[in-house]
Amino acid sequence: MKLTKTILIGAAAAALLPMTAFADGDGSSWDGQVAGERYSAAGSATAERILTDAEIREIIAQSGANGANTDVRYMGGSQTAVESEYCCGGTEEQMETRTEVQETTEYIDAVTRREIVQPVQRTLIQPITREVLEGRDESITEDMTYTTNRLPTRYERDDTPAVVENYIPQVTTNNTEEITETTYDVVARRDIIQPVERTIVVPVQRRITRPRVETITAETRYETRTAPTERNTIVVPATVENLTEDLTTVTEEQYSERVVPYVATRNIYQPSTVTTIQPIERQILRGTTETITQDTRYEEERLPLRVETEEAPQLVENVIPQVTERTILEVEDVYIDQITRNIIQPVVITTVQPVINEVLQGRTETETRETRYETETLPGRTESVTVPQTVVNYIPSVEEVYQEERSETYFDAVTQRDIYQPVVRTIIQPIEYRRVNARTETVTNPARYETVRASLVVLNLGAPCNCN
Repeated sequence: MKLTKTILIGAAAAALLPMTAFADGDGSSWDGQVAGERYSAAGSATAERILTDAEIREIIAQSGANGANTDVRYMGGSQTAVESEYCCGGTEEQMETRTEVQETTEYIDAVTRREIVQPVQRTLIQPITREVLEGRDESITEDMTYTTNRLPTRYERDDTPAVVENYIPQVTTNNTEEITETTYDVVARRDIIQPVERTIVVPVQRRITRPRVETITAETRYETRTAPTERNTIVVPATVENLTEDLTTVTEEQYSERVVPYVATRNIYQPSTVTTIQPIERQILRGTTETITQDTRYEEERLPLRVETEEAPQLVENVIPQVTERTILEVEDVYIDQITRNIIQPVVITTVQPVINEVLQGRTETETRETRYETETLPGRTESVTVPQTVVNYIPSVEEVYQEERSETYFDAVTQRDIYQPVVRTIIQPIEYRRVNARTETVTNPARYETVRASLVVLNLGAPCNCN
């Protein structure tokens, strides 16, 4: 196989490699924290002799990297082709003949049975005489009666309210201060040394072409031919008729009424007057006020410590980056198949014989004639009732008269108490004044790792299609 090398995307020098993206870290922040992880190269090392020295030197030269500080890693590759290239081929036809009978059923519609329905409606009339009660009410009023009731004396006493205590403090306040002074350390300047290890990853792809022969059976092509149609006929039978009577009986009741009078209710009224006398004595409250002076109370209150801090100067950070670079070439093989395709084309020819079979589809129809009406009167019937017993209601009519006899008395109670409380209060305020002590520190951040991936470098290896 002849070796052919072509650079599709590349660069002339390592300093001009196009950088596509940061794999670790954000490339801009210096916050004193580790950004990402150190890039660990995958694949096989060059010491394993997966690639020859000449191939390694060629890859480094085509990528434009610095050979003295470049690590070549072989990533391997799948034997499966990533794409295929059609070269040449031919087509061969395989013929097959078939015969197919296509039957069709045709239904002949005919009336084979007829059902005749004769509706008959017969009406039965039943005369009925119904007795109806007619009740009446009568009222009777007796002589008036008088009654007097005297209730026990009822006392209405004013509610005694709870004693209202007025607590009147007499406060004397003394204020004092306790002052102390302290200092605190503040970092005013910080020199930050930031080690940075930058890894430039250059992906290299070797595209290797290889010949391949395949035989494909194409999808079968079908051809259809139609023969003349054949028909199988049948004979239609005569219609059979069946007569059925549908009898409906309706009973109608004709009512007439006869009135039977009676006394249904007798109301007896008894009027009476009841007089109720209620004696009431009201007891009225007379409130009084008393005054109490308590002993003097002495209090001492210590307020929370108040700290007055001198404002610290703003921190100044000076970042000093120390950058080291290394280049890794990741070599990967991909395969492209050059296909020689032979196609087999199956052809199936089908002859279709249409056949029509006639089938009798018999149906039954129903004919309903006009209704025939008949009337018949039944013997008369009487519905009698029972006269209920007279209901007697004894209704007393009572008039109640209510009278009150009122009187008033007085009673004494303490309703307000004024309490005087002398208070002497001492308030102590602790105060702490904090002064600034500025200093400078030097910090070395953990190493920062950056990974930059360059554009893909492609090498084509192989020969073009060779079709005789």
